[in-house]
Amino acid sequence: MPQIEQVQITFVPAEDRLLLRVSSGAAEEFRFWLTRRFVVALRPQLTRRLSGQDHIRVQASSDARRELLDFERQRAVSTADFKTPFKASPRSFPLGEQPILLTRFTLRPRDDGAIALTLAPEQGAGIDLALTPALVHSVLALLDTALDSADWQLGDAAAPVLAADAPPATLN
Repeated sequence: MPQIEQVQITFVPAEDRLLLRVSSGAAEEFRFWLTRRFVVALRPQLTRRLSGQDHIRVQASSDARRELLDFERQRAVSTADFKTPFKASPRSFPLGEQPILLTRFTLRPRDDGAIALTLAPEQGAGIDLALTPALVHSVLALLDTALDSADWQLGDAAAPVLAADAPPATLN
């Protein structure tokens, strides 16, 4: 699993898709297309993983669970670096320079509390990412910002887990 250095999600109108760029500390960049259908499937699963953490599940009421998730989201988004532009420095592209159309994903809990996210095309190589809960909150914030730009009108399928200020579209 590459060590994540930056994440960027932007809407590309000509493709009517979201472009996900992930850079690693090893100067690698991975590019993926996210379709509307893919986002509708992925976003709720990421949200469920956050809601399913032990310290969230043991809360006495749904309001308490929601407040704790809201607090964690606000903390994660407020401490994330959304200001530094995505670095365009020379990089290697292990999966190629052209974005790969994602059609499959899996989420698995890791022993260290992170979530293992596997992103893959219909055929061929994909990528495994280790996402801390704070990083999942930040990625969801990026996704929400890109979805606002896309105006796909996904309704509840893409509704943010909790209200938070929308950050710019790069996560470092």
